[in-house]
Amino acid sequence: MKAVIMAGGKGTRLRPLTVNIPKPIVPIADTPMMEHTINLLKRHGIRDIMVTVSYLGDKIKKFFGDGSRYGVNIGYSHEEEPLGTAGGVKLLEEQIDDTFIVLSGDVLTDIDITRLVKWHEENDAMITIALTRVDNPVAYGIVAIDEKGRIQKFLEKPGWGEVFSDLVNTGTYVIEPEVLNSIPNGKEYDFSKDLFPRLLKEGKRLFGYQMKEYWVDIGNPQKYIQANYDILKGRVSVEIPHKQVREGVWVGEGTELPDWYDVRPPVVIGRFCRVDEGAIIDRFSVIGGGCYVAAEAVVSRSIVWGNTSIHKGAELRGCVVGARCEVRERVQILDGAIIGDDCIFGPGAKVMPEVYIWPDKVVEKNAIVNMNLKWGVMWKKSLFTEYGIQGLVNIEITPEFATKLGAAFATHLGEGCTVVVGRDSHIASRMVKRAIIAGLQSAGVNVYNMKVQPVPIVEAAITSFKAYGGVFISICQDDANKVCIRLFDSDGFDLSRSDQKKVEDIFFKEDLRRIDARKVGDIIYPYEALETYFERIIHHIEADKIRKRRMRVVLDCGDGCTSLTAPFLMRELGCEVVTLNANIGAAVPKREHHQLSDAIENLSKTVKALDADIGIAFDNDGDQVLFADNKGEKLSGDTSTALLALSQLERCREGKVVVPVTTSHVVEELAKSHGGEVVRVKLGFRPLLETLKEVNGVFGGDESGGYVLPDIYLFRDGLVGAAKLLEFMATQEEPLSELRRRIPEFYMVKKTVDCPIEHRGAVMRSLMEETQGSIFDTIDGIKIYFDYGWVLIRPALKENVLEIFSEAKTKEKAEELLESHAKEIEKILYEIRKSI
Repeated sequence: MKAVIMAGGKGTRLRPLTVNIPKPIVPIADTPMMEHTINLLKRHGIRDIMVTVSYLGDKIKKFFGDGSRYGVNIGYSHEEEPLGTAGGVKLLEEQIDDTFIVLSGDVLTDIDITRLVKWHEENDAMITIALTRVDNPVAYGIVAIDEKGRIQKFLEKPGWGEVFSDLVNTGTYVIEPEVLNSIPNGKEYDFSKDLFPRLLKEGKRLFGYQMKEYWVDIGNPQKYIQANYDILKGRVSVEIPHKQVREGVWVGEGTELPDWYDVRPPVVIGRFCRVDEGAIIDRFSVIGGGCYVAAEAVVSRSIVWGNTSIHKGAELRGCVVGARCEVRERVQILDGAIIGDDCIFGPGAKVMPEVYIWPDKVVEKNAIVNMNLKWGVMWKKSLFTEYGIQGLVNIEITPEFATKLGAAFATHLGEGCTVVVGRDSHIASRMVKRAIIAGLQSAGVNVYNMKVQPVPIVEAAITSFKAYGGVFISICQDDANKVCIRLFDSDGFDLSRSDQKKVEDIFFKEDLRRIDARKVGDIIYPYEALETYFERIIHHIEADKIRKRRMRVVLDCGDGCTSLTAPFLMRELGCEVVTLNANIGAAVPKREHHQLSDAIENLSKTVKALDADIGIAFDNDGDQVLFADNKGEKLSGDTSTALLALSQLERCREGKVVVPVTTSHVVEELAKSHGGEVVRVKLGFRPLLETLKEVNGVFGGDESGGYVLPDIYLFRDGLVGAAKLLEFMATQEEPLSELRRRIPEFYMVKKTVDCPIEHRGAVMRSLMEETQGSIFDTIDGIKIYFDYGWVLIRPALKENVLEIFSEAKTKEKAEELLESHAKEIEKILYEIRKSI
């Protein structure tokens, strides 16, 4: 007799375990699933086996080969297109000339095949279907039989209202060869949905064999875990290919167990494993071949696939961990968690119950994973970066993620609070905003929905409405596929690190408030925020002097939020306004940050062609701005920063200017000549604002075009920066091309050097050692001062690189500083690698 094993399925329901391997190779008790089926057939004298394959079929062929190492003969039939269970078997028609048996490749059973075949022959059946009783028959094909076992009725996957039996089709059949004539060629055709109902209607002899033996359909991870447990409990008769060293403990060839080991049966440990003294392998665990289990690690009720390392103090409880994973010190992977192949878990990471992680993911040190991780590469221990929460749309930041984030923020703030929410004009930002609002409402927080507005107006509304916080969503300027979410406190500042940590704790621990339906938060649509914003700006600048000049202004709004605000304010200030790229709408493509620099080139040409006084270009969300002068020359970010700092220093006679460590030192020269002082801070949204407030500064800004005029608003605002520059031009009665001449010339250059994250600390330490005797600071990275300039080295926020900035009074000196320190870093890295 010949047998056919159906192994063409994709194993979709068993993912993430079957992303890289087909289901027949998935190990059960450290033995591939299909090998259990081959052994079953061999025990009953069947050695000629044909396998129908499709998804990852080449891997199945390569793994099982011709079957000689199992003592059987295996041939294969590959389906180029899905043909269904019956259609796949039809391809083997020429090789079948006698009664044959068909088995599903994704079940575990010890059915008595000999008795099944005898039952088939005694009843002179055309088809005999092995049946079993189950508690939940709606997931299977249900069957009704008469007292002689002949099938009377068959229904595939019924609803509960259609259930007439608890006997179900197990996917194991004995079939006469003439049945193949009833299966159409080259067409998707299924045994249970198509063939059996048709033959039953035609009155053919279909019988059911009620099996008493074990059977489980391994259709999902829970059933997979159950199958492993049932083997260890002895509920199913299968071969475990390892030596039983004591009752209930099977150990593979070449495995190293210490003299004293704590292995609590039943347990299977595969070939060539290493288990350190002090490790605990608790009952109902399966450790695949080539694994390492360190001292103080605990593996309990868990299935671990081959070549995975479990380091000191790690804890696996009731989970499945795929092949070649690295589970570092003190990691916890808890009940029902399913981990795909080739994942890395940093020390102290924690995977919460029922979380599924797809292959090739990296979980950072001390991170908590509490939701499925399918897309992207890394799960970080913290949500926040220096510039908000950032991630790929619908991959790292999904609607589910955003809803949970909104609920976590609302839980942090408290029931009954109000939050101002706004976004840029991108359609993806709208999707994320709506999800966040739903999360806020679910925890009882009321929402002021600002719709599409520049971020400065949202920040201003927080204070004017006396809200407890705010949220702004925009597409990232450096990647149009990423979204940035900023959370604000009651002052309109980005959350402090301590508040960020509280939100993260709530998010990762899922300690979310859920309130009564009557207390769900409301949504309010305010209309007075824009008017209040404009009034404050006009009140705090010398608007009459600007109006008197009647300047011609070219605005490039980048099809972003300032399309709604900038043209209006400029006209209120008496300017003749020419607008570029002022289309607003969800489908309008938005400009990335590097394109903002490109846009300045077009803006400069337009300014020159129209003989305008100034060109102004805004970023997408309105908190950054760049300028071109009346001659069509672009102003660098450092020049604009210096000009605005100068305007405030002259207006206030003295004062403190706050800038990041990366901003040009020309600001120091200007401050010194005007009795002022410069305070340097880290990069990031909050450090600048916090320090401005703390030192009562007169101006803050950076070379990216984010300017803060505290006498108007204490946050970055491109439109306020533009209005203040117009004021400076008007009060000085000079064109911008002349004003910029007041700024001394400095030259700044920048580059990056590749540096793996694991070497960053050593490189920075070596650089610190070499700065001894030099003037330096460590506000953000290491900044070293020389008579003729400075150099700054800092680890990049998101990439495995070190950023190097240098500035000097000549371009040659700046480049010399840059290259000498780049070479020094490469030398240090070479020494580190050589010592490993």
